[in-house]
Amino acid sequence: MSTPDKPERPDLTGWRRRQQLRRSSAAQPIPSGKTYRRKPKSTRAQEIRDAYR
Repeated sequence: MSTPDKPERPDLTGWRRRQQLRRSSAAQPIPSGKTYRRKPKSTRAQEIRDAYR
């Protein structure tokens, strides 16, 4: 890759650096405190579900 006459825009430099990190094996997902919980759509559905427990 040849060096351009004009330096790259600073926002593109930052984007390129973040993109390389995303592609690398060093990228790790950030654990979230939220967990997905499926809830019944109605109280009747909840009563039916809880009856079998």
